[in-house]
Amino acid sequence: MIVNPILLPSWFSNKSVFQQGVPLTIRGTAAASATITLEVVKDPTDGRRVSKLDTEYGVILSLETTTSGKGRFSFTLPAYKASSDTFTFVLKCFDATTTVKDVRCGDVWIFLGADILSVPIKNANAPAAPLKRQVLNYVRFFSPSRSGLEGEEKEISYTEKENFLDANWIRVEDTVPLANVSSAAFSFAYSLADQIHYPVGIVDLGNANSTILNWISDKSIDNLVAVSDYLKDLGLYLSESAYEELLESDRAKVEAMKISTELEKERKNMDFDLAKADRLDELQGQDETFELDFPNSKWQSEENKGEVLSSNAAKALDFKLLGQGSEPKPKGKLNKELEAEIPIESRICTMYRSKLYPLRGMTIRGMVYCPNGKECNYVRYDLLLMALLQTLADTFEPKLVEDNSAMPSLICLASHPGNVDFDNPYRVLEFNENVSAFLRRLTMPTGVVSTHDLLLPDKTKSFIVGKRLSVSALGIHFSAKLPKACPQCIGVERAGNKLLLSFDNLGDGLRLAEEETELRGFAVCSEDRCFFPAKARILHGVRVMVWRDEIANPVSVTYGFNPFPHEATFKNLNDMPVVPFRFDRESAYFCPELSFCSCDKLEFIGKKDKDSPFERLKIFKNFKGNGVITNDRMNKTEGSASLYIKYETENSLYGFEPDLSYASLLAPLEIRGKHTICVDVFNPEQKKKKLRIEGFYGEAEIRQQLTWQTIKMTYATNDDIVLSKLKITIEDTARNGEIYIDNIRFI
Repeated sequence: MIVNPILLPSWFSNKSVFQQGVPLTIRGTAAASATITLEVVKDPTDGRRVSKLDTEYGVILSLETTTSGKGRFSFTLPAYKASSDTFTFVLKCFDATTTVKDVRCGDVWIFLGADILSVPIKNANAPAAPLKRQVLNYVRFFSPSRSGLEGEEKEISYTEKENFLDANWIRVEDTVPLANVSSAAFSFAYSLADQIHYPVGIVDLGNANSTILNWISDKSIDNLVAVSDYLKDLGLYLSESAYEELLESDRAKVEAMKISTELEKERKNMDFDLAKADRLDELQGQDETFELDFPNSKWQSEENKGEVLSSNAAKALDFKLLGQGSEPKPKGKLNKELEAEIPIESRICTMYRSKLYPLRGMTIRGMVYCPNGKECNYVRYDLLLMALLQTLADTFEPKLVEDNSAMPSLICLASHPGNVDFDNPYRVLEFNENVSAFLRRLTMPTGVVSTHDLLLPDKTKSFIVGKRLSVSALGIHFSAKLPKACPQCIGVERAGNKLLLSFDNLGDGLRLAEEETELRGFAVCSEDRCFFPAKARILHGVRVMVWRDEIANPVSVTYGFNPFPHEATFKNLNDMPVVPFRFDRESAYFCPELSFCSCDKLEFIGKKDKDSPFERLKIFKNFKGNGVITNDRMNKTEGSASLYIKYETENSLYGFEPDLSYASLLAPLEIRGKHTICVDVFNPEQKKKKLRIEGFYGEAEIRQQLTWQTIKMTYATNDDIVLSKLKITIEDTARNGEIYIDNIRFI
């Protein structure tokens, strides 16, 4: 047994990838005050024979140093070019020898955060496309435990973990561990390696239940006074003693659950252990049924019933400062009050101590971060981003770069519409705005990738996200012709009653989404600041023209600025969707969900209930008689189609309506400043018919001629139109009939 083995960082091991283009520092420990040597051997992997005189291969570097009194040492290697050649590192100190084999030089990326970055390959489906064997040989993954707990660990200590216990680098041949690698990370690595043709290493740190609070370090919190003050105001700042108290409460909770289960089994067997029952009462601190689940924190249920677009519901956070107004809890008992205030995902630094700290000194190309949906609750999210950046800068190398091209980048995923809080539905939009604004102020390369167009549950979604992230990485580091992020509006010009919009990150140009014939999702307003749907057209693939006929002087524009932007689907030719935006942040009434008015579609993507997943929902339904509602793309007045309805009457009446009961429509729909509804109608049978609309005055006779006519009706009250339903009734004395409906609008 070797008395003083050579110990290296766990991330620098067999099959690892180190960053090309920047110096590599290898730190470790060995025998104290001893001479230690390092040899770097490089061999080709293409099978060719190498001459002994070839200085590119064989032993390309030999270094020697003396360890410190505590056995610490470090070697700094020169910058190497990316290559598929294999590197071998041999370290010797006395009789101890450590060899690190099958190492590659390429690009190293850090994936951290939550949500879609944590979906493993085994739970996802790759798009149906063949994979290239040569490209697969380029990609490697380092994927520590998702929870941060390894081996016999049951809790994350307050002290940082020095090294990973069970983490190893993974190649595609290692199929069992590969199944647990992030599918988005795999897609990113493969797509990137397919373009740059050299190794890509991914450090896969994603944790579905983590938040930004878990990833920031104690040092960054203490160094940034504004951050520590903010966390103290929220009651989330944890000293070592407070954290230990939380762990003690966790241990008591686990013990109580175990005892409760045992007692239940004993009761069934007509047996009962009084000592266990007493211990359970002691743990609970009172004789009441023990709550097995973590209680929800106040910020998870806080309601904000302010304006349509409030600053952020997180202003109402009401965390109690630790230690105020309460006496110390005896150890070994459940501290329910403290647990309720700080759930596991809100405990600061836990992922840093268990997953980031062991990676210190690693050289990288860039980082990808995906926020947890709960992070939208924090008003000063910019402060937390500052702390995260400080943490990453302290952890990874290089810290100083002579060439800007070597500066690590940060790519952030925008928060998904699935994270919408129905009590404050615009919060997610504000959150994404704030993140984009923060990243634009940084000097380091950054990008924002949006997934707002990926609404439907789909097991290929994570692979699509990985592909988009790779496009951003290529644009930032390799090609000025590729977009660095999703396109965002960067300028607006007015020409008469039309607005001309300019975008960055165009890539190969803008285009409509598949199966779309109209550009949707835009809205404009006049000086009254009430937004309504607008027409739009792509000009030469680089600009967009937006207008609404009845607004002669548009003053602002939005795109997809809806909590559930199912119409915001246009993108560039690199499959990067245009980010939803508003031109300014002045107070306004934003356009309600009026997509049914165009009559162009029969289905949309939305949520039936608040807690249900996104799905395809029928826009229209019958409420009187029977009818078959279809689209007609030939006979229409505007847009891409009209509604063609073949119906059977009931008591000479047929009725249909847009279904406004879906949760994602956020009904009732308030249409400000409008008092009249207009509907275009075509009577193909030329028979006598009448039309009525519930909530609007009177009825209108439909002309018996083969021309489109516009029917107008006034709202039944003098107030703004408010729709919780919009029932349209056709009176027809015939048993069967046909009708065309198009272009519902409000004036």
